[in-house]
Formats: sequence, C-alpha cells, structure tokens
Amino acid sequence: MEIKFGTNTKPESVTAYSLKVLEDILTAAGLTSCTISSTARTPTDQARVMYNNIVGTSVAAQKKLYAAAGDLIIDEYVKAKAANKTATEIKAAMEAKINEIGPTKVSHHASDPSVLCVFDVAPSSVANKSSFEKAVRADQRVNKFLLPPDDPGYHLEIPQPKNG
Repeated sequence: MEIKFGTNTKPESVTAYSLKVLEDILTAAGLTSCTISSTARTPTDQARVMYNNIVGTSVAAQKKLYAAAGDLIIDEYVKAKAANKTATEIKAAMEAKINEIGPTKVSHHASDPSVLCVFDVAPSSVANKSSFEKAVRADQRVNKFLLPPDDPGYHLEIPQPKNG
C-alpha cells in the first residue's frame, strides 16, 4: 500500500486514523496506491488555492464549487483584479477576507485535523475511479465525499474518534 503526498501538502495533518480509513478504502477498491493532493490549509494556503483555481478555470466555475462564504472570497478576487492589483496583492486581499469571515466557513480544509480531517485525493492517481468512488461511498467513517466535476479532487472529510 502506498499513499503519496503531493506538493504543498502537509502530511502531518492527515491523522493515523484517516490514513487507515484511506488504506481500507483502497483495499476495498482493489487499489494499491493514491496521492493526497491537498490537506489542511492555513488562510494563506486557502487564498493561494482559490486564486489558482479561479485563474485555472473561471470565476463562475469557482462560484459553483463554494458556498456563500467562499463566494465572498471570490468576490474579493474580482474586486482586486478590477483594481489592477498584482497576484500577490489579490491573494493578500483574499486571505484577509478569509480571516475576516472565518477560515472554516470558507473551507473545511481549515478545520482542526484532530477533530475533522479533510483531504483531497488526486483523481489522476486513482487507477480505477469507479471502484474507488464506490468504496468511499460505502465507508461510513467518511462524513462527506465530493468528486469531480463538483470538486477538482476526491474530497474526503473524516470525523476523528473522540479520545476517552
């Protein structure tokens, strides 16, 4: 079993419990490996990811992905872009808005991993997508599962067991 971590991920933010859940999912799907492409995010990371996704797709595409709080961050991008701000200035404005609203309201990737572990698996790293999707849906430990085209990656949210 091989679980790899992509660039800009924080492997330490994926708990042992969540890694075990993912290993069980891979086993159930008859797969031997995958790559985690996104993990817990700071507000700076979230602004960078949202900025890159807007530039890579469109404002409209990202508005479909996020709820109301995320839309406010996207609106901040639009406002800063219209004011001819640099990429660095736009990301800083987006980050400030994320902090103002509350990071977990924008994305669950900002959650405390010891309470709710959130990560994405790169679809390109999954050899049999239908088996993987079926195995994730069947695993009761996964609280939320988003997949393309609704999310760029396979987004998993796994509540952590309470100690004691």
